[in-house]
Amino acid sequence: MSRHLASIGLLLAALLLAACTKGTKVTPVRHESRPAEAPYSKVLVVGVTPNEGLRWRWERLMAQTLEDRGLTAWASVKEMGYDTPLNRDNVVVAVRKTGADAVLVSRLIRQDVAERGVDARKEAKKRRRDEYIFDFFRYDYDEIEVPSYTLLTSTVEINTDLYETTEGRLVYSINTVTYQKQTEWEVLDEVTIALAKRLRKDKMARPKS
Repeated sequence: MSRHLASIGLLLAALLLAACTKGTKVTPVRHESRPAEAPYSKVLVVGVTPNEGLRWRWERLMAQTLEDRGLTAWASVKEMGYDTPLNRDNVVVAVRKTGADAVLVSRLIRQDVAERGVDARKEAKKRRRDEYIFDFFRYDYDEIEVPSYTLLTSTVEINTDLYETTEGRLVYSINTVTYQKQTEWEVLDEVTIALAKRLRKDKMARPKS
């Protein structure tokens, strides 16, 4: 029983550590009063980066996040291909191809990497028991020593601009800062969700009623 309690204590400690981590700050900027044609519901997603793999992951996840909220969205790299230069003329071609009424352009502004030492600690390692087929408490727990290590976290700032496609006007921008993330996936997941929520809240990108 004490080993089960120890494992629960470790889990609670991990949850407390996660709770201390900062989230994501979203700052919107309107460049004009809300356009008459807003909200936009067909969005071409563009990620500006020299890293083709990162561009693909960002655009696909951002497009999927918008689609999960009832919009129609396209990843520009899928419509244009990797070999097509990312410039205004080629984006216009993709807009005409898809029928998008807005283009969402995101670019990395900065990435600050922080280093933090984590002291050695004891951790529970589960060991399976097979006495009973339907034993829900089928693990024993052994304490193991985890050596100290260095934890790297990134604070990432991304700027996102929303353009309408009739005249190519910049109508809306969002500055997003996500704090102390350990992986690329954490950054992409949290920022894309924050952007989609803010666009919907400000009635800039949401399904047509």
